[in-house]
Amino acid sequence: MSVPHPGGDPNANLYAQLKRDVLDRVPQVTAVEYVPDDLEAKQLRAIFDPARLDPPIGPDSPELTIKWYRQDPHDWFRINYTDPNTGFHAGWHQDEDHPDLGRAHFQYSVENKEDRWGITFEHKTPSLILWEIVEDLLGGSPQLPIRERGPMTSEKTSGERTGRSLASSFERYLQDKGRPRW
Repeated sequence: MSVPHPGGDPNANLYAQLKRDVLDRVPQVTAVEYVPDDLEAKQLRAIFDPARLDPPIGPDSPELTIKWYRQDPHDWFRINYTDPNTGFHAGWHQDEDHPDLGRAHFQYSVENKEDRWGITFEHKTPSLILWEIVEDLLGGSPQLPIRERGPMTSEKTSGERTGRSLASSFERYLQDKGRPRW
């Protein structure tokens, strides 16, 4: 059951649940805000402490924004991560923007490089989907030291695009640039 929330968006209770069940439990997240404010709550924003990421990535705080609509037969959502220190952007979307990739897709961009591929989630409930994304983002369980882990299931779209996670994609990018692992 969701925590009551006075938001104007019909999904405000869902945002309260995602905040309570997931984002408030991630030690790398220092603040979680309703956007534009507590009364309207049209999105959720999690702010990461850059010093708590391994290794620290720079002085500016990365953000994860969540926009989610409950609907039948499948929810619509966009979860976007932006790191102002590196210019890295990643998004997990379940929308109609890329029907050739299936119901859900992952996309990232950094400098002049971008890519996207279809994904499926192991779980169906919003809180567990968000946990999967946070684990993929941090390269492991956010409550444990960062470790190697299997990625979300990727659907073949071309070549060898199966089995890639955000952490491994970004790690490859940093290695190409001669930078330390994220």
